[in-house]
Amino acid sequence: MAAYAAVTSLLQTLDNLSQTHTSHSLLYKKEQTEVLSDKYTFLKTFLEDFTNIFHEDVKMKHLERMIQEAANGVEDTIDSHDYDSHVLVQSNQIPMDQKDVIIGLDEDLLKIKDRLIVQSSKLEVVPIIGMGGIGKTTLARRVYDDSLIAYHFYVRAWANVSQEFDTREIFLGILHSIGKVKDEVERNSTTEQLAEMVYRSLKGRKYLIVLDDMWSIEAWQHVRRSFPDDHNGSRIVLTTRLVDVASCACSGNSLHQMRFLSVEESWTLLRDKVFGNGSYPPELEKIGRYIGDQCQGLPLAVVAIGGLLSKMSKETSSWENVAEKVRSLMTSDTMDCLNILSLSYNHLPQYLKTCFLYMGVFAETREIPVWKLIKLWIAEGFVKKVQHENLEDVAEENLRELVDRSLVLVGKHTSLGKIKTCKMHDLVLDMCWREAQYENFIHYKTRYDHGDLLENINCVRRIVEFNNYGISIFIPLARSAFFKYDYLCHFLSQSRFRLLRILDVCFTSLSFWCKSISELVHLRYLACPSFDGLVQSLCKLRNIRGGATLARGNLVIHDFNFSGFRMITQSLPWEVVNMPQLRHIHTKKFSLFIPPPTSIIVERENHLQTLTGLMPSSCNDEVFLRIPNLKKLGILILDESNTIQKCYCLDNLVHLTQLEKLKVEVSESYNPNFRWVNEGWVDIPHCDNFPPNLKKLTLKRTKLRWEDMNILRKLPNLEVLKLKDHAIHGLIWKLSNEDEDGFLKLKFFLLERMSLRQWEATSYHFPSLEHLVLTNCYLLEQIPFDFAEIQTLQLIELHGCLRSVLVSAEQIQKEQQSLGNDDLIIRVNHIQSNDQFPRVDLGFAKEKSQQHTPPYRCLFLTKTWKSKEF
Repeated sequence: MAAYAAVTSLLQTLDNLSQTHTSHSLLYKKEQTEVLSDKYTFLKTFLEDFTNIFHEDVKMKHLERMIQEAANGVEDTIDSHDYDSHVLVQSNQIPMDQKDVIIGLDEDLLKIKDRLIVQSSKLEVVPIIGMGGIGKTTLARRVYDDSLIAYHFYVRAWANVSQEFDTREIFLGILHSIGKVKDEVERNSTTEQLAEMVYRSLKGRKYLIVLDDMWSIEAWQHVRRSFPDDHNGSRIVLTTRLVDVASCACSGNSLHQMRFLSVEESWTLLRDKVFGNGSYPPELEKIGRYIGDQCQGLPLAVVAIGGLLSKMSKETSSWENVAEKVRSLMTSDTMDCLNILSLSYNHLPQYLKTCFLYMGVFAETREIPVWKLIKLWIAEGFVKKVQHENLEDVAEENLRELVDRSLVLVGKHTSLGKIKTCKMHDLVLDMCWREAQYENFIHYKTRYDHGDLLENINCVRRIVEFNNYGISIFIPLARSAFFKYDYLCHFLSQSRFRLLRILDVCFTSLSFWCKSISELVHLRYLACPSFDGLVQSLCKLRNIRGGATLARGNLVIHDFNFSGFRMITQSLPWEVVNMPQLRHIHTKKFSLFIPPPTSIIVERENHLQTLTGLMPSSCNDEVFLRIPNLKKLGILILDESNTIQKCYCLDNLVHLTQLEKLKVEVSESYNPNFRWVNEGWVDIPHCDNFPPNLKKLTLKRTKLRWEDMNILRKLPNLEVLKLKDHAIHGLIWKLSNEDEDGFLKLKFFLLERMSLRQWEATSYHFPSLEHLVLTNCYLLEQIPFDFAEIQTLQLIELHGCLRSVLVSAEQIQKEQQSLGNDDLIIRVNHIQSNDQFPRVDLGFAKEKSQQHTPPYRCLFLTKTWKSKEF
């Protein structure tokens, strides 16, 4: 009855754990201990009741062994963690170079050990992934050397794979680790013979193999057959920078993604690297924390800087000198940081190298907007055509692959989970700049590079200038130019960039260079602060060389906020809108007016896909019928008159059959004297007037009534709904069970700065909801409890809401857990006490309700609480 003994011992351990009330880690909370106790108490009773059957039935005997292994695994994990917490932590005998590299890995260590010891008896691969220098090998070594792991596995072996892998060397590394190879065997055996030796050495034994630094699926496929699966709990730990390699090896199991160090962990690692266990001058802590923070959580960078500081004098002036040039020190040749990171770049296929290097044009941008990056890639011709896929989708796949290769980080996600913004660690960005300049891929204009520029004038294809140093020479072959300052106007007028495909400028002195735009016959992408005066030049582009030169063209109007700047309306003539190859027109802070087409306008096929900032008067049949391929539309209602005018801009949307995304925004300056009127600014037409393929709808300051939602919830393909800044007016939103239709396909729902107090709905109304976000809804009392029955619900985010809302979310989470859904996550940022917001009059019209509605008034907070980046 080994299983019975294992279960009994585990229950005793769990009982001791609950008696001590020690919160060891996230893995051993009181609730989890109680769940384990309940489950294994049931198994103990089961073993007692069916003792005789276990001796008679082979299958039941196998079940008994599985119970035994599971119980032993859980107890091993608990005892091991207890050992680590009470023995290793108290020990001062850890060498400095070992201690400093395990900071920030405690939770990772426990999770990996749990996967190695507890879970399935079949052979499993546990992949550890992350960018270079983040601590993958350190974690794997820490796990490999752990005392419990050494006890648990009969055989352990470590093999380094590397970028240029050698299958023979991998097998020899494994055999050396387990002491199964001699010099003669090493010299005379073939790779196939070594593979057979590995297999026989591991056969029938519970083993742990660490394959460190694997770079290709091919390498894994060469060695995988030498690892037998005897269903005895053997494990393989694999470290890699590449998601595709990890996914191939683990066969569907979850990947362990390494995280960056926190600011506190960075300082601790830096301090221990410099001072060891000794004391340190307190005056160095502030500057030391700053230096650690500049390493952006990358252990490789922290250790490199720490090594430098350990050799310097421990004076404030010395450390301040380092703090001023942390980034340049990290990228110096003596640090070797860039060489480690450049391995990831060198491993890229050619088509991804160009995409990666091009990200260097965003030199001053902390987070890169993905929509702009993709359009630039396409305009440059970097995105190769794939049958049955459009270029935008292929470009998104390229970006995802750069993320999966640990070179690019995700900044923000869209409401449907796509990448909205991306970024790079400073060290990776420096590597990108260095490679781009070395390859003559991008030229970064500096104060002192005039001679280099003259020498390489015929190699310069892309030039980036953000420092107002000026360009005084002719650059005949440049294809892309990114400029921030207005000296360029003089040089454009002299056609010094006559082969440009991409022009991105931020200055506002337009009059000098507007005429020169027509000379840029290859132009595919134009970004500028305004297109006032550009109309004639843009129209001429269409006629040069017999066709439109804005191939898959983009016209981007920058957002800028100068002092005293107010929103204005600009005319967008049909000559521009009707350019046959123009795809995207972007603007947020301008309202665009499209005048009625004249009789001289030639009818032609229109491929415009994006149009933002369109004013309501242009939302008519004449316009929409001529842009039938539009997929994204933004309507900006801008009217400074003092008369109340309801907008009927949505009545003609039915003509836009391809439209997928719609945003309707009322300007903050619109009718300021009637801010709290009861009637909404926008009329919501019948649901049949909306485009049939509409997937995303955003409303901002539209002041609709909650009754209007009865129309919107009938939209058949709506997946994302964002209601912002009093988009809906009213204290009570009630959806009754008798309502025929709900938001059947809605996955993402955002309520931001809404005056809603009571929300009554059921799971029937939101059957597909996955992500609910409530931001600055200061009056809302709770989330409908029936949301606990929404089986698809995965995430609830609360920002600036009442505590009662958080309580209701936790009740929903607990109910879902009781139904078997452990996937629901609650994320919280700044919860208000219910007492902070008394119920006072809002100034709204009274709403009919069966219960008395206490008066409210609106609370305008000077601080807007922003959600964290997830």
